[in-house]
Amino acid sequence: MTSKEDNFNLKWRAYIEFRTILKIQPLQILSELQEILCVDCTSRSTVVRWAVRFRSDDADVTVLPQSRRQVSATISENIALIESMVMEDKCITVNQLEQRIEISSGAIHTILMTEFGYRSIVGNGSRISSVRINGWHD
Repeated sequence: MTSKEDNFNLKWRAYIEFRTILKIQPLQILSELQEILCVDCTSRSTVVRWAVRFRSDDADVTVLPQSRRQVSATISENIALIESMVMEDKCITVNQLEQRIEISSGAIHTILMTEFGYRSIVGNGSRISSVRINGWHD
């Protein structure tokens, strides 16, 4: 998560905390957040969870929840590994890459699309399409 995202999350958590102190119900808080931001800024369950934490004095708005997962699966080692595996076996599927590298299929899709220019990944078993933007393949 970037510092800009952290800052945004900190602001809406502070908003939830202050509205909770005023005894505003979580659904009303969510409605206000959506009206202010004009987007689905967060889910109902997230607002309810934070409101409950703030009511019980169990949370501090400045403490960000820590992820148990690696921050990013799109590290250079994974990118290089995917590239070499695709170049070695042009019929490899996303499922096979997922099993061999042990990162999510979403991360594999992201790497294939952003790093290597694939526009789509199609077919049963998510076979990697030969349609590319920047042509590092063939």
